[in-house]
Amino acid sequence: MLFSSFGFIFGFLPVTLGGFLFFRHCNAMQAAKLWLIAASTVFYGNFIPVHLLVLGLSTLANFSLGRLLLRRRSAVILASGVALNLGVLTVFKYADFIVGNINVLLGTSLPLAGFILPLALSFFTFQKIAYLVDVYRGGAPRYSFGDFVLFVVYFPQLIAGPIVHHRDIMPQIAAMGQRRDVATDLTVGSTAFVIGLFKKLAIADSLSVYSDSVFGAATGGATPDLLSAWVGVLSFTLQIYFDFSGYSDMALGLSRMFGIRLPVNFLSPYKATSIIDFWRRWHITLSEFLRLYLYVPLGGNRRGLWRRYRNLWIVMLLGGLWHGAGWTFVVWGGLHAFYLSVNHTARSLGWPRFSGPAGRLAAWLVTMLAVMVAWVFFRAPDGATALRMLAGMAGQGGIILPSAAAALNALAPVRLDVLGVSFGGLHMLDVTARSQLLWLPAGLVICLCAPNVADWLRGWNLSLRRDTESGLSAWWLRWQPTLLWGVAISLLLAFCVTYQQNTAPFLYFQF
Repeated sequence: MLFSSFGFIFGFLPVTLGGFLFFRHCNAMQAAKLWLIAASTVFYGNFIPVHLLVLGLSTLANFSLGRLLLRRRSAVILASGVALNLGVLTVFKYADFIVGNINVLLGTSLPLAGFILPLALSFFTFQKIAYLVDVYRGGAPRYSFGDFVLFVVYFPQLIAGPIVHHRDIMPQIAAMGQRRDVATDLTVGSTAFVIGLFKKLAIADSLSVYSDSVFGAATGGATPDLLSAWVGVLSFTLQIYFDFSGYSDMALGLSRMFGIRLPVNFLSPYKATSIIDFWRRWHITLSEFLRLYLYVPLGGNRRGLWRRYRNLWIVMLLGGLWHGAGWTFVVWGGLHAFYLSVNHTARSLGWPRFSGPAGRLAAWLVTMLAVMVAWVFFRAPDGATALRMLAGMAGQGGIILPSAAAALNALAPVRLDVLGVSFGGLHMLDVTARSQLLWLPAGLVICLCAPNVADWLRGWNLSLRRDTESGLSAWWLRWQPTLLWGVAISLLLAFCVTYQQNTAPFLYFQF
């Protein structure tokens, strides 16, 4: 059951929200929490029911380990808990990757396990490791079993994040019975949900046609021409942003409807003018987890320059591997480790100094080019496909302009065909969907000019994040709980429902 499906929007959500509000109105908060736990269990079990066993047993085991740590601060218990969580993750996500590499290196033919990865395993594994580590450090109080279960299975954040922290969410769960402004919760939450739905259905799913087409051709052995390669990579660059940030906005909105605020996961990352800035804006909750529970324990930047960069590379390589069991994800993490190393070194030396509009534009272009090159490895199913895509981006697949540009031949001082330019371009793209290419410039404008949802709803406590950007200076563009904005959001919802072409899973479901 996807957030963007009719069954969820018009079936599951109204029933779940209605039951929760009924119990809360009756001041039966334990019943309201049990109702949310039951609904979240149904939501998760709707995908692959047997994986409920993994989720349930993992939750029970981590709660029990947490209780043991509360009674006795033991490094052995902590190590056992972390090993258990990482062991489950390794078996389901990395077993075939490990065995496959052993077979290649040693020439063996060990059988693959073929396990289906439980949805959200990577997300709730980190969530529970953070809980155990904090209990060991003395930074987590004693929670009731029911509240802990709801914290883990809470459906708005269960499948693809954000990676929530117990100290942010558990106090809100405990305070669910306190009086709230239900009308504001519903209007603010539904607004954020519809914006995220628009990002997913209208932009991300439309652009997936082009990224899938070009990367599919490269997987089949073709080197795309220059224009097709760049359109394919730019399409994926926007697709993954609008897909994942759209999901995160929908999660923020859904959770706010139930009176719980989640942390922001995106703050306009494609506005970044450095890789350091990019990682402060992209998948913020993952970055914070890796910093707090891996980078800092490794020593962070406190033990000399060499160890700082060593720790940075370890974190980014493991962050890449967290995204998927494949060498392309490791390369993606390694590229960002390299980018960050260069960025930190340049800053320590005091160069380059980008100032003024031209300097900021140059810094943005360099940052986006680096991000897009890395996305090629993230999207490609293997290294050969990634290299063919990069070769196409470099022009090694030829330059094929659209047929409408053939008139340039007569205007050019040198015939373009002499330079290796031909016409009839974008032949690698789905010819039945070229009108949807309009979402490419539209997506760029939204990424670079529009405020993010947390900024747009600034002042209405959508999320836990307070340090959003400066906000909109034009008062008439700021969201307000008015009839006019209500009609506009309703029309946007109607557009999403009628525009919906399919119910494609969110990209981060695979992680």
